[in-house]
Parts: sequence; C-alpha cells; structure tokens
Amino acid sequence: MSFILRRISTTKTGKQIVRDQPLPGDAITLGREGSNVIHIADLAVNPHHATITSADGRHVRVQASEGLGFDFNGRTVDAADIDSAAGAELRFGGHRLTIAREDEKIILLVERIDELSQSSKDVDEAKAFSLAGVMPGKRMGAWVFGVLVLLAFLIGPIWAWSSFRNVDERPQGYHADQAWLSGPLSSAHKSLKNDCQSCHVEPFVAVTDKACVGCHTGEHKAMSMAHANAPTAMLLAARHPPGVGERILAGFAKTFNKPQGRCVGCHTEHEGAGPMPATPQKFCADCHDGMSARLIDAGFKPTVADAADFGTIHPEFRPLVRPSPGAKPMRAMPGKGALVDYDGLKFPHDLHLQATGGVARMAASFRGRYDFGNKLECENCHRVESDGVRVKPVEMERDCAMCHSLAFETVGGVTRTLRHGEPDQVVADLMAYYRSTPPTRPLQLGGMERRRPGNYAEGQVYNIYFREVAVRPNRAEDAVRAVFSKGGACYDCHTIFAPQAGTGWRVMAVDQTPRFLSKGWFDHDAHKETDCADCHTAARGSKASTDLLIPGLRQCRDCHVGEGGARLVKVETATESPCAMCHEYHSDGGKPWMPARQRKVNSAAITNKPLRATYGVSMVTGSAERGLYDVTWRTPALHGARRGG
Repeated sequence: MSFILRRISTTKTGKQIVRDQPLPGDAITLGREGSNVIHIADLAVNPHHATITSADGRHVRVQASEGLGFDFNGRTVDAADIDSAAGAELRFGGHRLTIAREDEKIILLVERIDELSQSSKDVDEAKAFSLAGVMPGKRMGAWVFGVLVLLAFLIGPIWAWSSFRNVDERPQGYHADQAWLSGPLSSAHKSLKNDCQSCHVEPFVAVTDKACVGCHTGEHKAMSMAHANAPTAMLLAARHPPGVGERILAGFAKTFNKPQGRCVGCHTEHEGAGPMPATPQKFCADCHDGMSARLIDAGFKPTVADAADFGTIHPEFRPLVRPSPGAKPMRAMPGKGALVDYDGLKFPHDLHLQATGGVARMAASFRGRYDFGNKLECENCHRVESDGVRVKPVEMERDCAMCHSLAFETVGGVTRTLRHGEPDQVVADLMAYYRSTPPTRPLQLGGMERRRPGNYAEGQVYNIYFREVAVRPNRAEDAVRAVFSKGGACYDCHTIFAPQAGTGWRVMAVDQTPRFLSKGWFDHDAHKETDCADCHTAARGSKASTDLLIPGLRQCRDCHVGEGGARLVKVETATESPCAMCHEYHSDGGKPWMPARQRKVNSAAITNKPLRATYGVSMVTGSAERGLYDVTWRTPALHGARRGG
C-alpha cells in the first residue's frame, strides 16, 4: 500500500502542470516544518500539524497532532476517518487537501486555494517573529548609524576643540574630543591631561617640534652637541638605506603631513600611564651599525667607530685622560698601549691596599674612630655621590688627614696645622712661627740647675741662649725647605717646583677627573653589591697614580650582554643592556634610562598647608635612621596639587 502525492501548479499562461510523487509508508506527516513529508509553507499551519495513516489501504485517518484542527466538510475537527473511494476535502490554512482513490492507490492532492497572508511568506515570517517588523530598514539604519558616528567622532570633537581653543585649562568632565585619545598620557605629561592644545595646536595637523620645544627648550641644542654639531647632510648619510616597507610608510606619512625626524618619531605619547619606554636599541643601530662605510662613501670622515650591540659590536672605551702633566683632558685613543692620566698627585694604590704593613696597622688602629676595617678599602677614600653615579673627588681634609697630619704646634690643647692647598700660606705660617716665638729655654738657666761658680760660667750660659735667638730665623727657612723636600709633608703626595731663589715654592695643581667616560654613564649605586676590585682589577697592583684604573670593555662584558641577549663570551648572570642604559641622546647631564627593577622611587609629598613661615618636615619610612625622604612644605598653598602637579 502506498500514497501518491499529487501537486498541481499553474503557469503564467494558465496551463496546469500535474506532478505525482510516490510516498512510501503507512503514515504521512503534514505541517509547516520542512522535515514533514507534506510541507505547507503557511503560518496558519502548525510545524507538525497532522498525521495521515491508512491501516487497510482504503480507509484513511487524519489526526491533528498539536491542538490546532483542520476543516472537514465545512467544520473544524481534530480527527477524521475517510473512505478514499468516496473521497473527501480537507483544509489546512490556505491549502486544500483532497483525498481520492485511483488504481488501488490513495491520492493526496494538495492545492493552494487562497492568497497567503503576508505572515506566511518567508520575508514576512522573519518580520512576524523578530523586531524587523517594527524597526526601520537596513538602509535607513545604516544612514542613521553613519550620522551618529559623524556626530560623535567628528563634529562633536571638532566643536569641543574649538570651544576650548583659547582656554588655558579645561573644566573637569567629559569632552567630545576625548574620543580621539588613543590612550592615557605618560607620567611626564600627565599634568597636560586637560590641556590638549598645548601639544595639538592646530586641528588635523600632526604635533610639530615647535610645540615640543616650547617647554623642552634645550633638547635640540643638546642633541646637536651629542652629534658634535654634525651637518644635516652627514646625519642623513649615516642612516641605513630604507627598505621597501620603510619607503612605503614614509610616503604615507608625507602624504598625511607627518614629516620624518620629528620629536614624536621617537618619543611617542598616549601609550599608557607610567614613564615613557626607553628608546629601543634599533633606533641607535640604524645609524651606528656600519656607519663608517656609509660616511666614507658619502665623502665624510667618520669620527666614531661602528656600534650595533653591546654584547657583540661595540668599540673599546675612550676615557678622558691627561697624557702629560698639566695637559688638557682629551679622549684616549684605543690601541696606544697602557693609558696614563696625570692628575698631579702621587699615590701608590698597592701600598694603601695591602692587607699587612704600616698602612693596614694604622687603619686597624682607627677602626673605632673612622669606621675602618682591618685594612683600608677602596670606599674608605673613594666616596660615591648621593645619586649613586659619580665618585666624589678625594679631599685631603676628609679622606687623608686622619693619617697624613699637617700639625706642627699645639697651643693650650689646640693643634695648629699647615694650610693645605696654599703653599704661600704654609711658608708664611712657618716663618711667623719661628720669628715670633723664642727658642726653648736652655737647661743651664733653670733655677734648680747646678752652675759653676764664677763670672765665666754665667757668661757661657748667657751666650748659649742669645746665640739660639740670633740663629732662630734661619731655622724657619730650614723648616720650609724640609716641608717641600723629599720626606716632607707636601713632597710625598705632590709634585714640587723649587724656587731658584727665595721662598717661591710651587706645587703642581691637582686636577681629578670627575667623569672619565664623557659619552656614557656608569651607575655605581646599581653595582654596590659588587666589590670594587672585581671591575678595577689593576688597582691592587698599581704603584703610581698615573695608572688609569678605569675598567675596559672586557670587564663590563663579564656581566652585560646586548639588548636581545647576544654575547661573545660565556656569561653566568647576564644583564641585557640596550644603548639607553649607558648613553643619553640629548646629553642633558642627567642619568640615563635604567631597567624598572633598578629604578628608585624617591618622591616628595606635596600638599596644602596654612600660610605660615616655611619649615622643614622629615617623612621617614621604616626606621628613623634610614632617612629616605626629605620633604619641605612650601608656602603659599600649592593649588596645583589638586591637578596632579
């Protein structure tokens, strides 16, 4: 037994096309869902509306399955038993189902007899079950959305910019042009949060160098000094040839009025709160890697060696030295043998750093008074500045006088000393001392001294005393000569120029170099856990102060590698060192960039105080001995504190 599904379609010309489709099985499903055997696309029909079955191949039973019935002979029923030989007509929404019998088969004829309601069409069905029926169309929605975008991100920001163009500082709150912000300002510029016009002077114009140098007045001059005032043509010739991608990007930048070489090309803003990131090593290597060959090809004489990475390609250090006594400091030339530096002093490091001997015994005797150890250490004489970078020059009164005394007389418990650094005053003091004081009273003139009787004995004692008085001025010249001669207080440490006649003694001027590496920085504070001798390896064996004890490139590479970890030797504890760690581009005299883990935060608190006289307050964190912060309240009240200034 089988069913035959017959569909009748009418063409535009009125011709009917009849198609028969065998339906195997004893049960036929009918409904709106596409999985039904008889699919009727009409919202008046349930997804699974009815089931058609036949038990004997003649009688047909139609049973509604979801509560919504069907029309049978003019009335609505939920089930109907039909004799296929007699036939019957059923109605499901706008469709008619005719049941008949033909050639021992049950014919199911489906026809659309009424115009479908709009909700029964596919496009209308989407409207009926979504917001599409009440919302405007896609085209209208696109136009409305586009207008809103223009208002929010173009017209609104332009209006906000023009409204506050001549205002020094905007009021608090949201402003439409904040929609253009790509990120928060760095800590260096956070005070400009409400003053966009200080940098963005003109709308739709990139930030110019003029806006930057309005505050940073000396950076361009310092940048030129860092490059030895090299001409622009030489600086351009030093740069590496741009690749295809760089040329394309440069073309786009030029098209949109963003010329190259601006401050913001390196110092990018709106990258996030906090300090500006360090300039990457590639910024320096783009010029300094292979620069010598490019400059020679362009007709220039290279003045610096190539440098691309501290761990692999870096020239030897060239510290400032005085190659001869009294000469001006000049950068040492590499490969010229042992370097010497004449600073005007005589000082044997090996003698003072010995673990035994007279110097060590004297240091041990001063342990309770000067905090020495069992012997002298480097830091007992070489003291680092408060910022941890430079080393203070050695001073006689502070670093040497505890051992090398200049005392020559004690009066009433007060010791008189010679004037250090003033040779003429030393001569004058000694002359005045010997001329203004009498010689020591001879013993023969003492009251308890036994004397020979007679006038001769008395005259002999008299002659002894007055002979001493007569020759005492000559003793002053002997004392002056002894001070400035070998074995004297001045001769042991200084170079002495004896006078041809008279007392015009001269001492070579002492010029201690405060900074040997003028093109780079070294942070002693960051290396305080390292022994001095680990870097200054030649100090313990140095016998003359002219020996240059500055560490070389090899000593630094024992710990420091390139920015990406590149190295030429095995390093156990490697510290990645980009160019910015030791070099400063603008040469402004400040400390260079350092890694965040080494960076100290010593910030002073600023707040409003009543208008009173200025007074000092110390805020100490931790134990009182540390003294990490020194805060001064300032008057009048600092209203800038409310703005984060």
